[in-house]
Amino acid sequence: MMKQQLATLAALLCWVIPSLHAQSECLPQEYSFIVGGGLMLPHVDGNKNDFFNKNGNRPGYDLMAEGRYYLTPNFAIGAQYDYLRSARLPDKMHLHFIRPEMLLRILWSDGNQGVFFSLGIGYMNYQERLYKRNQQQGHLYRKGYCGISFALGYEFRITRKLSGMLRADMLTADWFVNPDGRLYNTDGYDDGVNHNWFKNNITFFNLGLAVQFGR
Repeated sequence: MMKQQLATLAALLCWVIPSLHAQSECLPQEYSFIVGGGLMLPHVDGNKNDFFNKNGNRPGYDLMAEGRYYLTPNFAIGAQYDYLRSARLPDKMHLHFIRPEMLLRILWSDGNQGVFFSLGIGYMNYQERLYKRNQQQGHLYRKGYCGISFALGYEFRITRKLSGMLRADMLTADWFVNPDGRLYNTDGYDDGVNHNWFKNNITFFNLGLAVQFGR
C-alpha cells in the first residue's frame, strides 16, 4: 500500500513540477509590478506666459510605476503613475499623472516575449514656476486636468520573476475646457476665437525602459 502511494505521489510530482516550471519560465500572467523611466518629449500649444511658451518644447525626464492584474494572459487591468519634469533654470515644470488602465497583450515564444497596448484615463496635476529678471520667488501656476494615456511596449523575459520592457507612452490633456462660448449671430458675426474643446493641447511623449516583477 505504501509503495503504491509513493508511486502515485512520484507520478503526481513528475506531472506538477514540470508544469510549474513551464509556467514560471514566461512573462507574468497573474500580476506584476513595473518601475522605469526615460526621456520626456513635450508637444504643447502654449498659453501666453507658460513654461513652454517661454522655453520652447524642452525635453525632460519621466519616472513611472505601474501595477497590473491579469484576468487572462492577454488582458489586464491596473493603475499607473507618472512623474514628468523639465527645467531651464531657474524656470521649471513638473507633472503628476495617475490613472486606472486596461491593457491588451500578445505573447509568443512560449510566453517569453510579448507586445502590449494600454489605455488609461485619470487625473493630471500640472505645476510650473517662472521667474522674471531679479525676481526671487517666481510665479507659480498649478492646475488639474482630466488626462488620457496611450502606451505601446515590448516585453521580454530576463529571469524567472524578472522581465524587461521597452515602451512608448503618450499622455495628453487640454489646457481649457471650452472656457467661453464662441459668438455667432444671425448676421454672420463671429468673435474670431477658436473655442473648440481641444484647442490648446498639452501632450507628452515618453520613451523609456522598465523592469517588471511578477508571476
